[in-house]
Amino acid sequence: MRRSGFILALVGLFWLVGCQENSPVELALDQTTAALEVKVLPAIDPTLIVDASVDTSGVMQQEEQLYPATFLINGVKTDLGDSRSSFSFSRILLNEKKKPISDSSGKVIGYQGLDVGTAKVNTVDLPKVLRPFRTWTSFSPDINAGRAYTLVDQDNLPVGNFTYASGQTYRFVADGRGLVSPFELAISSPEEITILEPKAGSVVFKNDDLQIRWSGKVGGTFRVLISSFNARSNVPVKPLLQVEVKEGLNSVTLPAKVLKNLQANSDGRYLFSFISMNRSVTSVPGYSGNVLVQAASIHNIQLWVK
Repeated sequence: MRRSGFILALVGLFWLVGCQENSPVELALDQTTAALEVKVLPAIDPTLIVDASVDTSGVMQQEEQLYPATFLINGVKTDLGDSRSSFSFSRILLNEKKKPISDSSGKVIGYQGLDVGTAKVNTVDLPKVLRPFRTWTSFSPDINAGRAYTLVDQDNLPVGNFTYASGQTYRFVADGRGLVSPFELAISSPEEITILEPKAGSVVFKNDDLQIRWSGKVGGTFRVLISSFNARSNVPVKPLLQVEVKEGLNSVTLPAKVLKNLQANSDGRYLFSFISMNRSVTSVPGYSGNVLVQAASIHNIQLWVK
């Protein structure tokens, strides 16, 4: 079976999810669902260092391999049915490919994060922090993975005027250090999206099409990630399917045959992450890797799929 560019009918989805390949596999839908592009995502490599799960970052593991530097500004809401949280999240991370981090077997599982001096998003200081040494299966508080710049505005309590806002230009600025020169990169934020249907905590049935409605104009890309969800896991969210919404003005229908063949979860609980984002890929003077700049509105809802 080829690892990429292999178009399959959805009747083969169950088998594909069970054997997830190392590259996403595109699935062909009929003409009535041409507004959607569905992909089975590769299985997570649990040995790799993870900084933030996809329901917070909006960046999947394979994208982190493609873009060693990520500049993020996200507004995140999470509805579990019986509880809700919201926060703004910003991060500057530049992985130094010349400083790999290896596990006991010699496998490279990540890279040291670069110190680029003082950093800001607009006028707000981004605190320089030591990255925790965390993988999908382990956490080592006494070991770090270099530097990152991270700020979280929990429950939208203002932190130095830092709260995600729609239609705003965000500028990531740093004065540079070592080989990395001073830089300034900008991205505009999309409108905040809110999922109106289905309601968080509700039960959806595999034999029925899923009607999805939302408020807010979407950004350059609108993506739905369906993930297994285990609150007791070190990293509770593991994405299984990606749905790119190509068309649709605040509503779309997810065909039953997609849900019907979701990889079985122990209790039928899944996290649906609706991610509206603007992205650009650029460079930073003195840094050799690709830089992903992203502004995103993310609404996560927990659903029971029966």
